[in-house]
Formats: sequence, C-alpha cells, structure tokens
Amino acid sequence: MTFRASAVLALAAVFCVVANADISGTKTLTAATALNLDTGNTAASGGDLLWNGSILTPQGTAGIFNFLTSGSVGPALFANLTQSTLSAVSLAFYTSPGLGGASLAVGAVFAVHTNGGNYAKVLVTSNSGGSVGLQFVTFTSSGGSTGTGGSGGSGGSGGGGSAGPTPSITAVENAATNIPAGVPNAPIAQGAMFVVKGANLGPAAVVIAGAFPLTTSIGGTSIKVTVNGTTVDAIMYYSLAAQVAAILPSKTPTGTGTISLTYNGQTATAPIVVAQSNLGIFTVNQSGTGDAIAFLNSDNGLITPTHAVNAGDVVILWGTGLGPVSTDETQPATQADQTNVPLQVFIGGKPANVLFRGRSSCCSSIDIVALTIPDGLTGCAVSVNMQIGNFISNTTTIATAASGRTCTPVSSSNPGGIGTTGTYRIGGIVLERSIITSSAAGSTFTSKGDTASAIFEKVTLGSTTATSGSQVDVNSYGSCTVAFQTGSSTGSGATTTGSVQYLDAGPSIAMTAPFGNRTLAKSTPGGGITLYSASLDQTATTLAAGPYTFSGTGGADVGAFTAAFTMPAPFVWTNQSSVTTVNRASGLTINWTGGDPSGYVTIAGTSTAYGSTAATTTTVSFTCTARVSDGSFTVPAVVLLGLPVSAAASGGTVVLPGTLAVTNVGSGASFQAPSGIDFATISTVFIYGSSVLYQ
Repeated sequence: MTFRASAVLALAAVFCVVANADISGTKTLTAATALNLDTGNTAASGGDLLWNGSILTPQGTAGIFNFLTSGSVGPALFANLTQSTLSAVSLAFYTSPGLGGASLAVGAVFAVHTNGGNYAKVLVTSNSGGSVGLQFVTFTSSGGSTGTGGSGGSGGSGGGGSAGPTPSITAVENAATNIPAGVPNAPIAQGAMFVVKGANLGPAAVVIAGAFPLTTSIGGTSIKVTVNGTTVDAIMYYSLAAQVAAILPSKTPTGTGTISLTYNGQTATAPIVVAQSNLGIFTVNQSGTGDAIAFLNSDNGLITPTHAVNAGDVVILWGTGLGPVSTDETQPATQADQTNVPLQVFIGGKPANVLFRGRSSCCSSIDIVALTIPDGLTGCAVSVNMQIGNFISNTTTIATAASGRTCTPVSSSNPGGIGTTGTYRIGGIVLERSIITSSAAGSTFTSKGDTASAIFEKVTLGSTTATSGSQVDVNSYGSCTVAFQTGSSTGSGATTTGSVQYLDAGPSIAMTAPFGNRTLAKSTPGGGITLYSASLDQTATTLAAGPYTFSGTGGADVGAFTAAFTMPAPFVWTNQSSVTTVNRASGLTINWTGGDPSGYVTIAGTSTAYGSTAATTTTVSFTCTARVSDGSFTVPAVVLLGLPVSAAASGGTVVLPGTLAVTNVGSGASFQAPSGIDFATISTVFIYGSSVLYQ
C-alpha cells in the first residue's frame, strides 16, 4: 500500500506557521511561454516551467510534485504549504513529466523544485483558451528556516544568548487535537508530536528544523520532560514566541510530570501527563475538530464534499500519538504496521477494518491509519472516532456518498447547495415545544412551553475558508462528534463569510390549528431581527397532530401568502425521567416516540472540567444524529469517554451536573413561496433537556 502526497498537507496542519516567502506573484502564461520561479520572470524559453498551450513541462533539472488536488480545497492547501513541508518531500518525488488536463484544473496545486535549488508552491487560478493562470510562492531562504530567527536544522540559538523576558506556558497539547489539560483525552502519548503555547517561548520569527537529524534545541529553545524521576530531552521541530512544537521521546516514562522549557537562559515549567498511546487526528482547519485530513488512497485526493468516499474505499488518515517506537526519532521513521496497538476506528458509529496503523516514513512522530469504509454510510459530516484502551481521539468528520463523489447533506446549511455562493431569500415557520429540567443545589426546576414563530430573511453567502462537510451539514445519521471550549476559545475553526438581512412580511401572521386560531405578532427583539411569534402555553400541552394553516397579508419585503401544514404526532423523549446518571464507559441509550418520520434527532450533552480560573475551565460537548424512525439511539463509550466526570467547581464541594438534550427537527414541508422569497418551509422542533451526572 502506498501513501504519498497526503503527507504534505498533514505536515502543513502540524506545523501551522507563517512562511517568509522571497518571491511571489501571479502570471498568465500563453503558449510557448516559460516561467522562471527563481526570479518570477517569464521568457520564450528556459526557466523552470514551459507552457505549450496544453501541457506544463519542467525545464532543465526542475521537477514537479503534484498534489492531485483541484477545486475549492486547492486555495486552502496552497495557503498552508510552507518551505519546510515542501522540502520534507523526497526529491525522488519531484519528477519531470509535464502536467495537463485535469492536473491543471482550476484549484490544482503542485510544488516545484527549481533549477536554482529552491522550493515553490503553485496554484492554478485559470485555464482556458490556451492560457493558464498560476499563482506561485518561491521560498529562497536557506537551511529550512521560514523565519529570520536563526538556523533551522542545526539547532542553533537563533535569538542570541542574552537573557530576555521570562517564558510563560499556558498549554501543553497534542499537536493534532489542541485538547487542553484536565479532560480525559488530554495526555500526551510517548513518541507523539506536541505543542507548547504561551509567551516568550522562542524567537519572534519562527525557526523550523530544515533537515534530519532533528535536534534538542532550535531557535534558542529547548524542552526537558521529567516523569517519575526520569528526565528526557524533547526533540525540537520549530520555535516561535507564542508556540513551539516538539516530539516527546518514546522512552519518556508514563505518568504525571513536569515540562521545563528554556529560551535564552530563562525557564518556565508546566505539568504534563504522559500516556503510552493517545491518538490525535489532524484536521483541515487545524483546530482538532471538523473535517479530518483524510485521503482517498486510490488517487491521493483530499476527502471533501465533492470528493467523497464510498463503501469499500481505502482511506488514509493522519495523526500523532499511536504510541512508542524503538527507532531513532531524530530521523525519519521506519514505516511499519504497529499491530501491537489495539486501535479501534468507528466511521459513522460503525467499526472500520484497520489495514495499517504506524509511523509515516515522511517524518518523525507522524502516524498513518489506513482503513476500509464500512457499508451503509452517507452524509457530508460522517464522524471518525478512534479508541485505544480508554483513550479516545478527538472527533473528526469525512464526507461519504452512496455513489459518485458528491455527498448528500442530512440537513444542508446552504440553500443553494454545497460550495455555492449568492443571495437567497428564505422563509421559515416553526412549531416548537420545549421541556427543560435542570437541577441545582438539590432543587429541580422545569421550564415548559409551546410556541409558533416565523422569520423571513435574505441570506448572502460569501466564500468559506474551505468547503468542508462539517460546515455544510449536521452530523450524518449514526455519527457522534465531540468538541470543547476553554474560556472564550472554541475547538471549532470553521468560518464562513456572508450576511443576513431580516425581511418584513407584514403586521402579523394568522394561524388556524386543531386547538383554535392564534396570531403570530410582529416584533423586533434587536440585532436587526424581525420576528413573528405566539406563545401558545407554558405547559407544553397545546401543540397537537393535525392540520395547520398560516396566512399573511404581506409587507414591505414579502408578499401575501397562505400555507397549509399537517403536523405529525408530537415527538416525546420517553425515558427522560430515568436518565439522571450516565456511566461513560457503558454507553447511553435514548428512546423516543412520534415526531416527523422524515426528520432527524440530535442527542447532545456537556460536562465541564473545572480549573482554578475561567481560562483553565474546559467544557466538553458531544452531539449525535439519528433518524426519527430509529426510535432509539445509543451514544457509545467511544464518545462519552471524551467527557470529564462531573465534579465540583474549584474550591467547591457540591458536584455540578452536566447537561443532556434530545431534539427532534422535522424535515420541513415546502409551501408556495410568496413574492420576495425563494424558499419557504414549515417545520416542527421538539426540545427536551435534563441535568445529568457523568460518571
């Protein structure tokens, strides 16, 4: 089995640092034009690449490494590539055959080892009419350093020897997960790549190791780890004032210890917990959540909503933390299947057949997991959960399709479809029931209510940082994901640009229902929102199955309309009262009746690991998705073990419960959109919540 181009994107995610590019630009090449990437100039011949109108061919000793990527993922990959990641690819992979056809589609990315011995990254921005547009960055700094702080692979001081500001450490985390200390899957595995975050940890300009063997000092920064009386030197990869990355040697003892980081003679310490194995999966957005860095083995293409996997496909995922090795970790790893590691992988909640788990030969401490996609999965955000003993990985997602390479969302957040932009005018009417029970200080409080509401809005969708399944869809059926939030930060890095303008549909909306007539009154609660709503009760007993009709006379933005809807039997969480304690190792079964049979159910919960301050307090949450027709769902231990045990806050004695919520969202019935609206639906939402203790 061959693992190839995917290594570079994985490395780009591990080492998210700013590159210092010496030459950059955008050129449009016409037939018989050569591009010299060492100078940025074009000519009729020579240079590094020659375009003949259909094929781009390396010239002289130059070579091309093709990432086999195109479309929306290309710009994200291009942005993440650094000199160090390009130079990590063996020169044997930089070959002379030219590129053409699909290899030069818009969004295609490739690297070039130039005639001048430099590395360049290239993005195809256009290709039509015999001309090709190329955006390029050529790295000309020496020694593998992408900054100006000093030597790279030599492990030199970089920042001078005089004492400077005292370093301070705020976090020690697996390089793939960014999971903070205090939660169950935070320990750093023997042989894993980890990051230290804080201030004054290294030079202002990043210094990256540019060659093997790696050393124990770089840019003036070194790290020692002491556990159970044994001290080891971490193997350094890069150093920067706010963050450094290093490999925890496999010989480090397991247990609780201390990390000591020294920069220019000044030292800071922090606690560290070392485990034998605790795997983290790298993600595209580098946050530890969202879409995994995962590749289809047959073509080395990154898995995206428009390059989804099918049942039976072999997929390669990248991570760090499988466990210790016996080889020299200052050198590239020996690629071998670590069959002694009891790794379990679940895709969309289904066990996957693991074909390989072990180090990648591209580098040191970076792991590969190869597996076969199980049958019966579909959706743009299918969960990926891994487990070794009682340690679970961060949760990531991949896109799957029953056939073809484009996933179908369970509930798309984009009315125009995957990856589209533009302006859409949307109308939505919702019948909602909420029953929330909470406990505090020995008392139980219950809040109930039925409401009807409507909202009309104009949504302008902008570009996204990357079109990922976790951005365009809820969790796919059978999938569970885990996220975390510490202080004001969150473990999600997905961002979307765009805007929302709320629309006026008139003074009110009339509703006829099985229980009588009601009026949805217009209000403006703030933030530019225009809302139509009616409170039906505070007992959650009014909404009933049967016919509903909604009528509006129209307003400044939305025309008159009449819409009919037949509500299905109300959704009921039938075992809510019996779920008060959750044994994380045993799983949790939720049962229900009723609800829109074509809708979906989400089961979500939170538990908090309390630190001494808000900045060191972490709330971990999980979310699972099931079909209404399933009638029940079991949240597996591989999800629940990622939550901390319920505990008292710092300085307190009362154990504070977590939360558990079960929500049914109807699929929505479309109705004839009034003037000024493109899409209009009526739906139901039933929300149940409880306080629970996680054990």
